[in-house]
Amino acid sequence: MPRGSTVIRYDGKRGTVWRIKFTDADGRQVMETLGPEREGWNAKRASEELQNRLTDVRRIQLRKPTRLTFADYADTWFAEGESRRRWKHRTVVQYRSIAKRLKTFFGPTPLATIRPRDVAAYIAKQSGDYAPSTVGRDVDLLYDIFKTAKREELVHTNPVEGAERPKQGRRRWRILEPVEIKRVHNAFTDEQARTTFLTLVLTGIRRGELQGLRWRDVDLVENVLRIRDSKTEEGIRAIALSPALAEALWQHRRRSSFQGDDERVFCHPTRGSIYREEVFSEHFRAALSAAGITDYVRPFHDLRHTSLTNEAASGSTPIALMAKAGHTDMKVTRRYLHLAGIVFHDEAEALEQRLGLGAELSTQLSTRLAEPKPIEDEPNGLN
Repeated sequence: MPRGSTVIRYDGKRGTVWRIKFTDADGRQVMETLGPEREGWNAKRASEELQNRLTDVRRIQLRKPTRLTFADYADTWFAEGESRRRWKHRTVVQYRSIAKRLKTFFGPTPLATIRPRDVAAYIAKQSGDYAPSTVGRDVDLLYDIFKTAKREELVHTNPVEGAERPKQGRRRWRILEPVEIKRVHNAFTDEQARTTFLTLVLTGIRRGELQGLRWRDVDLVENVLRIRDSKTEEGIRAIALSPALAEALWQHRRRSSFQGDDERVFCHPTRGSIYREEVFSEHFRAALSAAGITDYVRPFHDLRHTSLTNEAASGSTPIALMAKAGHTDMKVTRRYLHLAGIVFHDEAEALEQRLGLGAELSTQLSTRLAEPKPIEDEPNGLN
């Protein structure tokens, strides 16, 4: 072991803490606190960690971390990420909100001194104030920040790795039945909101995709809707329009004051600006009430689930459903198949035919059923 490298056991008022000391690639002494004994640290584990640091000194020229605070690095990370990764406006707004919570807790702490126990303390604190999904997003972003910091050799390890996230309750969606969809559709008093509702339940597009639609994306000759602005590459897709929806969109365009190819399909009726979520939500909730539906239904999220689940129930194949939804993974699409109670009878029969077992097994079973079952002799002592 190189000179000056050692494992240090410190017995303090709060128990035993393990540290390591080594020389970095610039010849500077580095003292690093690994953690307390109550978190599983001991002499053997500390020695292994010291060997990892010495290997990093030789292999990647590991240097002593600077006294950069978490707040300073987070600001740099966000500024670079916003331009380099081309985050969308809603992503930026959400990330800024998360960053504010993270900096409130970790702000003045030196980046290199944050440990898994600090991350666990943040999760415990936030879990008392926020929903599990919110805390989970905070932890995900914190992980990404430290992932970049580790790549830039500002920290040795990512303290968020292995962090135990709060358990989320099972998601429940309120999926409208076909008869309910008809009642809600007829209950709208605003024609743009009615057409928006029809578009959502017949295409399953996301809120951002609907708000980003331009008239050049709506082909009313071929009856095709083209999604050009989506959250993923797979989300860029073309969706067939049903005759009823194509007619509804044509009538909507005739009524609209904004009919140019570059103008929004759904927009403010006098300014042509983005069609705001709260405007549709107000009309949607009024229609639900008029239709006699008192359950809480999310105006965009639940309508997407309603569309895709009813699509699956109508017999759409998994691949077709996945393509229409713009999913990146079949695991996501599978949720809708389960919700729709889909059982693939046709596929089971097709496999049987491909294996050539159908006719043979049917013949064998018919023969066996036709053969009389032999009568066994009765045991002795029985009448």
